[in-house]
Amino acid sequence: MTELIARAVVLRDGAVLLVQERAVGYWFFPGGHVEQGETPEDAVRRELREELDVGATITARWGELENRWDGHHEINHVFAVRIDAADPVSQEPHLAAGWHRLEDLDDTDVRPRRLADLVLAHARRR
Repeated sequence: MTELIARAVVLRDGAVLLVQERAVGYWFFPGGHVEQGETPEDAVRRELREELDVGATITARWGELENRWDGHHEINHVFAVRIDAADPVSQEPHLAAGWHRLEDLDDTDVRPRRLADLVLAHARRR
């Protein structure tokens, strides 16, 4: 089964906002599942409100990124997003949120890795 995911790329001052599920240890881009009847744009805004209690403005659509691992298959709808909080805090006890310097992203366990590489390529072009 293919899962539809909406992901936010939030860049600020040379850093990117990432979320970590404490039990697994790796970091990922904020967002989550697109619910039945919901657009990916609405899903990314809803997920950011639920996970981080922030308002979000989509500034660009980066496209779709396919990710497969251990029998899972997901299509990530990726958006550049601006949020209305300087230092968002996770609203869910199993999640942590934090800013990561782009220069350290190569050494950070971020999944899907292809999305992290896309963010780095974008930052290097600027």
